[in-house]
This record gives sequence, structure tokens and C-alpha cells, in this order.
Amino acid sequence: MTPALVVITYDRPETLQRLLSSLDAAVYPEAVDVPLIVTIDHGESPGAMRVFELARDFDWRFGTKRIVKQPRHLGLVEHFQEAGRLSRDHDAIILLEDDLTVAPPFYSFASQALARYDVDERIGGVCLYDLWFNGFTRLPFQPLADGSDVYFVRLPYTQGLALTAVQWRRFDEWWQMNGPVVQPHPALHPAFLSFGSDEWFPALASYLAREERFFCFPRVSLTTGWGDAGVHFDTRSEWFLAPVQLRGDVYRLPALDDSLAVYDSFFELAPERLKLLAQSLPPLEFDIDLNATKLPQNLRSDHVLTTRPVRQRLAQFGLRLQPLELNVVQEVPGDEISLARVEDVYWDRWAGLEARRRLEMLAWSKRRTSRRRSVAFGFARAANRLRRIKDSLRMRQK
Repeated sequence: MTPALVVITYDRPETLQRLLSSLDAAVYPEAVDVPLIVTIDHGESPGAMRVFELARDFDWRFGTKRIVKQPRHLGLVEHFQEAGRLSRDHDAIILLEDDLTVAPPFYSFASQALARYDVDERIGGVCLYDLWFNGFTRLPFQPLADGSDVYFVRLPYTQGLALTAVQWRRFDEWWQMNGPVVQPHPALHPAFLSFGSDEWFPALASYLAREERFFCFPRVSLTTGWGDAGVHFDTRSEWFLAPVQLRGDVYRLPALDDSLAVYDSFFELAPERLKLLAQSLPPLEFDIDLNATKLPQNLRSDHVLTTRPVRQRLAQFGLRLQPLELNVVQEVPGDEISLARVEDVYWDRWAGLEARRRLEMLAWSKRRTSRRRSVAFGFARAANRLRRIKDSLRMRQK
């Protein structure tokens, strides 16, 4: 496939310049027209005017360039829809908001992944960002390593999307029928009900949950998010900065059914994948709630594998390895993970906090600075501040 690049921008010339520079430095197939479309939301501010000038003057060396200047102000949600509908004129599109930059091999990965998974209706699209954290717990997310370059989650993400024309059409038709308001659903985290009306991301997440589709993610990012101040951030956020690939050629892209790293919209591994790896588990149906973010209404089975405290259990494991599922696969001794009947799990707030404590201890135990070093760092900071003050006074006396 030869996806068109669709850049979504409004009134931040500095961020657009940064993104365009990264696109210019990326690698593209030779003798192929790679279309670039810059869609600019309507605005009259100096920043909006400068954005148009940057897009107009940018020399795109790899194919045709088109600028779409919206006749009225659309806002993020409607602008995202209009950008996605540009896929009608192309085999596929790569959607990039202007607070991103791309890695050199991003186009190769997107093209290969789109072509590989276009034949599977269960795949809703491709994300170019390695989802290194669980957005519900703010703890690291680490998919099982199965020898491939990708994993699958029943969630989208905002840091660079790639969709075929068919994948976008399926989502767009669903959106037109169901509207942008997200309704509760057992397969969808309730956090999506609290997003504002200026977010398109919840509607796409709801679509994936209800239609039982997945997004494909790379194990190393092809984009990074700079978290610039704008509609969603009053100040700059460093949270979305991620290591990116510098080289990439042919990617290992397994079929969805052959992947071990398949996760639901709560970042929980599909139970059938865990059963393949953990032969010691009892032969019964169960849900997985190792992140302790589900409630009974989010479960489909009578049993659950969880880090919450329980009254009694059918099997138990420790909590020392990451990813969390490895503790079950490796049969780590302990009692922090339990396989229990749903009615034997404590679902109250205190049980949830205890599970969170366990997970926090595991996540940060190897990354936390020791007390001795923390004290030394504090003294060093104070000493350097004092030195700067002395140097400043000395300069004034001269």
C-alpha cells in the first residue's frame, strides 16, 4: 500500500514545523508518489496564518502535496472526521496531529502493517506509537514478548494512526449511526464516559469495544508525542515522549490468531492466550483482572484471575515478574495473584487500593532511587544553588 500522509493542524506553527521536518527526514519507497495532505482548521490568529504559510512553502520532495484550508472552524472532533474521510481518495491514510514527530522508518512499518492486516476484519487499524503505559493505572504496560514486532489491543491511541480506506469507512459508518456520545458497555472502561465533547478518541475506543476489533501496535514507537500546550494541555507534558526506531526494514507481523500478545480494552491479556502458556491453570473459563481496573459488571465468566484480595482461591501465584502474566506462566510462588470465583473477590475501594499498592511496588521497586542517593542529590542541588549565588555576587562586585 501507499498510504497518504494526512497532517492535522490549526494554529501552532512551531509544532507543525517540527513535524514537517521529521517527515522530510523519513525514508520512503523510491519512485513512488507519497501524497502529503495538510488539513488546517479555520482560524484568524497570527499562529493560524503562519501555519498556512508554512504548509504552503514546505517543499515536499516525495510526491504530491495538497493543502486543505477548512472554510470554518471545526474543532478537534469534526476536524478529525474530515481528515479521516480523505481516505476516500486513497488506499490508506496515516493521520498525524501536529504535536508529533515521526521516526525514519515509520512509513515502511505503516505500509506493511496496513497491507498485512487489511484482510482481517477484526483489525480496526494500526497505531504507530508503542503504548508503553497503561492509561488507567499510569503504570508501565509491557506486552508479552512472542518474537514478533507487534501486539494487539482493543484500544486505539492518539499518537499517529494508520487506516485503510475500508477500515476508516467501517468506523465512520458506525460513528454516523451511533453518534459521538459514548454509552456504557461491559467491554469498555468507564473512564471513557468522562471525556469531554472535544475528544474523538472515546468514540473510536467505543467502536472497537462494541465491534470487537483491535488496533495493531509496534513494540518500538514510530512516533513520539511532544505534549505541547494547546487545547488539551495548558502546559507542556513529557508523558508521551517515547523511544523511537531509527532503522527498520521488514517487520515480523503475525496473524492475529498466531499472536500471544492480544489484549482487551483494560490492557488485560486474552484468557485463551494465557491458557496456551500456563498449562497448570484449572480447566475452566475465567476473566483476567490483573490490573485491578475491572468491576463485576465488566466480567463474563464466573471466575477471575486478579490481584485483588480474595476470601478463598482455586490457584495462587506471586507477583515478582513483569509482564504480570509471566507470574502465572512461570508459576511464581506467592499469593498476590489469585484465581477465584467472582463472588469470593473483595470488590470494595480498600481492596482496590491494596491491589494498586501491590502493582505500584512491583512497577517501581527497581526504578526508585534509594534514600541515600535522594539525600545526596538534595545536598548536591542545594550546593549548586549556593555556588551560583556566590558566583553572581562575585560578578557584581567586579
